[in-house]
Amino acid sequence: MPSVTEAVEALVRATADLPDEEMDRPWTWDAYDEEGLRFALLLAQHELRDLAVRMSALRRAPATQAELILTQYHAAYRDLTGALAGTQDEDLDRAPAAEEWPVREVLRHMLGAEYGFLGVVQYARSPERPADAARAEAGLSGFRERHGYRGPAELPGGIAEVRTALFEVHRRVLRELAGLTDDELEWPAFFWDGERPIRFRLHRFAAHLVQHTVQVDKTLVAIGDAPTEAQRLVRILYRELAPVEMLAAGGVGEAERRAVAATLWDRAGEIEALVNVVPH
Repeated sequence: MPSVTEAVEALVRATADLPDEEMDRPWTWDAYDEEGLRFALLLAQHELRDLAVRMSALRRAPATQAELILTQYHAAYRDLTGALAGTQDEDLDRAPAAEEWPVREVLRHMLGAEYGFLGVVQYARSPERPADAARAEAGLSGFRERHGYRGPAELPGGIAEVRTALFEVHRRVLRELAGLTDDELEWPAFFWDGERPIRFRLHRFAAHLVQHTVQVDKTLVAIGDAPTEAQRLVRILYRELAPVEMLAAGGVGEAERRAVAATLWDRAGEIEALVNVVPH
């Protein structure tokens, strides 16, 4: 049985590369027979949103502030995933203009920041951090080196490899900070801009992703790879998937998740068969 994430990915694979005219292909759900194939994705958005509501209602304990901040961070990550849904290997290295970064370089910068932010937070929580402020500042770089909190100098491969690299650091952030307490949010954490509370550092994860996702958007448009209607819709699906994934990490709503996953998985197969076999 696929997970909700796997089912959404199947739906994305079936639709992300469809041209705009395919969105007018007839597709019917119950009494809804006038919207075309786009309604298959709009309905999936509806189903994911409702699933998130149902799962939230089943949650036994309220989320901590740290969990809520990480949920915002995950939403920003999923929006980036959606922004890259239609990106091809050849798009990664096409600079929009002289002296401007191509998509690969923007993503490499984002990747490095993820490692940097995580290292700063974990250093603030670590028993290795000296109590003396000057010694603590001097020790940050070595701590990052020892524990692998440095981003790669290069980001090789095609879009699949690049997305995997982004996923791996994102997963590491969520895993390492899963136990962060609300009290720890007020602990001081030093970085290039001085000493600020972990709360501020934690919000920087999402803020930085949002900033450079906009840069990715602008770059793709500048190189002639503006999103199609299908790509705009699957980006919305990734956004709606984010809260479901965060709630699922706590084991909430297993039966509800199975039902929606099965529906989306079957719909992906239906669309794939429709566009590959039936002429428009």
